[in-house]
Amino acid sequence: QYPSYDEQPPSGNGVAEPQVPQHMGPPEHFDQPAPPLLGAPDHFDHPGPPPQEQQQSEHGDRPLVYGVDCKNDHFNDPRVPYCAVCGIALVQRTLVPYKGPRPSLGVLILDDGTALPLETDYLLGRDPERAPEVAGGTARPAKVTSPDGSVSRRHLRVALDGWDVNLVDLGSVNGTQIQPPGDPNFYDIPPNEPVTIAPGTTVRVGVSRTLRFEAHRG
Repeated sequence: QYPSYDEQPPSGNGVAEPQVPQHMGPPEHFDQPAPPLLGAPDHFDHPGPPPQEQQQSEHGDRPLVYGVDCKNDHFNDPRVPYCAVCGIALVQRTLVPYKGPRPSLGVLILDDGTALPLETDYLLGRDPERAPEVAGGTARPAKVTSPDGSVSRRHLRVALDGWDVNLVDLGSVNGTQIQPPGDPNFYDIPPNEPVTIAPGTTVRVGVSRTLRFEAHRG
């Protein structure tokens, strides 16, 4: 039980002091000064840069990668000798890598003219919408069919890793082949293993469907 604040303790000479009306019960928080804030203040207390989540949301879903700017402020893979947009030489001694939103790595052009911008992963196949990668939101569906039925329902994943474009054959029945730039031959890629491809590579999906990787962003 809380003590009554109406009762005043006797003074030293035994005479009670004049009573001053007080609130009954425990002091309320309106009667006391607010306690100091504990912990670091958030962005509502002091203006400043937005939280990291908001900063990243400005770039959408583009992942952050280390790259370098050319003299025209185009963001590039630090391993390449020339800017992918304007073609200017990148003098590595004067470049300082920093982390920024990854631009499109190019485009996949199918033999029917369909273009797939390389900004995210893709799942290619006869019925890609049912693939777990698409259902889980980690890849976009790209429907590829063929009259001979050689394309599997879940055939090939195009997986972006940093600045690299990788192909992963998903255990398809008729496999996936690549033709490196300048090479007249096609080569089988192993199932369920990522294979990095270079710009200019032609990819054969199944028996008769092909696509080409073009890296030009300009």
